[in-house]
Amino acid sequence: MKKLIALDIECVPNYFLVSVKGIESGKVLNFEAYGSKASLSKADIDKLKSILKSRISFGFNSNKYDMPLIAYALTGARCDQLYKTSASIIGKNTPEWMTMRELGIEYPTMNHFDISEPSPAVMISLKNYGTRIGSKVLWEFFVDPHQPIDEETRDKMRLYCENDLNVTIDLYKAIKDRIDLRVVMGEQYGMDLRSKSDAQIAETVITSELAKLKVEAKKPELTSEYRASYKAPSYISFNTPDLINLLETVQSINFTVGDNGQVKMPSLLANRKIKIGNTVYKMGIGGLHSQEKSIAITSSDTHVMRNADFASYYPFIILTQQLYPKHLTKKFLDVYRTIVETRLKAKREGNKLIAESLKITINGSFGKFGSKYSKLYSPDLLLATTITGQLTLLMLIEEFELKGIPVISANTDGLEYYCPIDKINLAEAIVFDLELATGYEMEHGTYQGLYARDVNNYVAKYNGYVKAKGIYGETTLSKGLQTPIVFEAVRKYILDGSLMEDTIRECTIMNSFLSARTVNGGAIYRGEYLGKMVRWYYSTNGASINYKTNGNLVPKTGDGVTPMMTILDELPSNLNYQWYIDESIEMLKDLGVEYVRRI
Repeated sequence: MKKLIALDIECVPNYFLVSVKGIESGKVLNFEAYGSKASLSKADIDKLKSILKSRISFGFNSNKYDMPLIAYALTGARCDQLYKTSASIIGKNTPEWMTMRELGIEYPTMNHFDISEPSPAVMISLKNYGTRIGSKVLWEFFVDPHQPIDEETRDKMRLYCENDLNVTIDLYKAIKDRIDLRVVMGEQYGMDLRSKSDAQIAETVITSELAKLKVEAKKPELTSEYRASYKAPSYISFNTPDLINLLETVQSINFTVGDNGQVKMPSLLANRKIKIGNTVYKMGIGGLHSQEKSIAITSSDTHVMRNADFASYYPFIILTQQLYPKHLTKKFLDVYRTIVETRLKAKREGNKLIAESLKITINGSFGKFGSKYSKLYSPDLLLATTITGQLTLLMLIEEFELKGIPVISANTDGLEYYCPIDKINLAEAIVFDLELATGYEMEHGTYQGLYARDVNNYVAKYNGYVKAKGIYGETTLSKGLQTPIVFEAVRKYILDGSLMEDTIRECTIMNSFLSARTVNGGAIYRGEYLGKMVRWYYSTNGASINYKTNGNLVPKTGDGVTPMMTILDELPSNLNYQWYIDESIEMLKDLGVEYVRRI
């Protein structure tokens, strides 16, 4: 097994640096050229080529930026030539294949992958990821990239590059399971998927499988004149006048596509409030959403809080309703069905790797149906799937309400309902009848309580644990860093009544107290420039952080904060515990819960 290394580069008009760091050894090697007409030495070129050939390397945004420049440097290119290419890549956002074609060179023999696309968040920087995974040092690029540097600055450049390598390695370790899944899929389909996002994998896998069936996938071209209509499946019907009218409206209007290629929701639907029982719902291209605010409902002797969620909702709609991109022919369904059935079989048999890898393809494909840059692009399919999903969910909501089972919340593929104890069997029978009529499958769950700020931000309490979504969930790579200890205190209070001040004061993890934000144009604190990615904690003697460009307040820093670009080993003495306690109480109130201190 080849050893794994991380790599990164720095490039200014008179300096070029390639740094690599061994994951196991921690050893760093630097290859550099200094002087506008200087290039890497022959010895460095030979050694770097050998390393790239004998190791597995990875970087962040490296396929587009680092690797073309490294390949160019290995031809003997000078620093000024490398800088010109670097500026072109950044300025024009040039894809790697175009850069390589313009340079007229080929990649050296190597085994490399890029971790930026497999990472789950969309279009965020390496430093932003660093805040979410608790990387120790956030170091802003400290020189003008368009100006030469002096000899003394070279030492700092090496240290800066090594710190970026450390953050890159932190991120790789955080997403290693995602890379491992891509390796498994790559072996299954005979292609390298390590550098691809979920959606890119979906497109690659499906189009390659279609090619085996002699179907050439070409990106469809749709003009601004495009119109689509919706025809509901025969099983969809309603009993109340408002919903009967809604169905007629949905099937009578035309849907259009915007300049971005996305289907637009007509104002007749987008602005329509659908009231069923005591809950209001709104339709959208992405799914149905209830409009509740600050609700707190617990199970009792007479009622139980339950949920009913569709399993693999959109895939089942696609398959049962025989929906497919017209330009890919019905053979698309053969490929899609095989993927879905193989995943379900793997899930039943406990083969988690296969099940999770195919889940990537199934979920990722749906995003590509709405992307005008994709070979899977199909507004008709997207529209038919999401509207059918929303109408089916509204059918279930209506039936529950007509039978005296109040629905509290609904979102895309499921609902929460407050079921009278004596109607649990009735509720399950209603769900079963819908499953028989549609071919879809639903899963049931029971809460001890549901506490929601709104449909996207809530805490659900089960027997012995809680699940939380949105700001109340734990910090992940897909969620920005925002005082995790506050939401941990809320979750623990809801779970077992733990005093929030105890949870906060007993915490010794600095990252739990931190917040972070990208600041366009950079931020300043008491006259000192911090950079474009800032990280801070709330302190007893702090000030605000402000935009460098206009002096405006950076949001959420007006209560007095202290920047922490390097995480300390111990909690600082000026940590404002009371701010975190007060904030957690406010966040609890937003869930409709008053904080009660035990005596």
